[in-house]
Amino acid sequence: MLKRIDLYIFRNIVPSFLASFIIISAVMIIGDLIKIYSILFEGTSLELILKILLHILLFLSIFTVPMALTISINYVYSDMSYHSEITALRSAGISPLRIYFPAFMFTVLVFVFLSYDHFYLAYKSKMFYWRELRESIGDKLYIALKPNEFYEVNGKVLWVNSLSPDHKKLNGVFFSFGNKVFVSKKAYLEDTPTGTLIRFFNVKMFAKGINSTELGSFGEYDMVFFNRKFNLNKSDVGYWTLDRILKDYRKTHSIADLFEINKRISLVLSTFVLSFIGFSFGLISARAGKSAGVVLNIFIFFLFYILLMFSQSIFKSDHIIWPVYLPNLIIGFFGLYVFYSKVKA
Repeated sequence: MLKRIDLYIFRNIVPSFLASFIIISAVMIIGDLIKIYSILFEGTSLELILKILLHILLFLSIFTVPMALTISINYVYSDMSYHSEITALRSAGISPLRIYFPAFMFTVLVFVFLSYDHFYLAYKSKMFYWRELRESIGDKLYIALKPNEFYEVNGKVLWVNSLSPDHKKLNGVFFSFGNKVFVSKKAYLEDTPTGTLIRFFNVKMFAKGINSTELGSFGEYDMVFFNRKFNLNKSDVGYWTLDRILKDYRKTHSIADLFEINKRISLVLSTFVLSFIGFSFGLISARAGKSAGVVLNIFIFFLFYILLMFSQSIFKSDHIIWPVYLPNLIIGFFGLYVFYSKVKA
């Protein structure tokens, strides 16, 4: 009998999880695509677009998977509570923790995936995404440039009267950025390790001040049109996989590396905390309805990340690592309180 109950609950959780994951991922990906649409999708191959979408999906999975897990478990148990199935199971002598068992087993599977995701997969995808985006923006500069048309990216505007077949030699150039305008007879585009450089010749510059306009003339003037700096260093530890962080920590004993390791451990452990609180709220949301439980769990999920950001602020100011586990402790104890309150009732 218990195996049939477990299978029944498990079969309900899986499609609910997949539906939640797809919807949440679609919403988050659309938000990212809106930001990069003008840069990425004009003249880019379908294969590259699909690769970038896949890597966005993989990186976002560190957020979308635990959220989908929480919502799906809450939805299934809320539905069971609404139809008095939880009451019937408890009347048959099955404890609430035993009722939670199939959801726990599903959580273990998600935990295994998220462990690999947090320590390796998501951050490799994050690096790929930014590298391809960086290179795409640099390539787009040459592809998109046309005579007598304005080209704009990241607040910088470029216009040319004519250009060479390889789009690297420009004649009759207008360039603006912020409060500065440059006009030159000719310019050259050059790829550098840190970006796309524009080298102006015979330049006149106009810069608008608070109460005046400054004028300048230069024989040669260089400016980076798009900064593609992507060298991984201490400040880029968020792009590193676990093995690279551990390797760097053994050499430097950096507290930033240690914090990043503990933060990822905390995020992986949150799988169980969010799963249990989804179950706990599912037990009490029969009267309020399934949608109320889902909304409440979304609120708890965002509260978790607010507490996590608070712990990061503490680390930056005081270099204390242990508060990174506070979100799990606070929300975990709250979930236990809700659970035992329901059990006693």
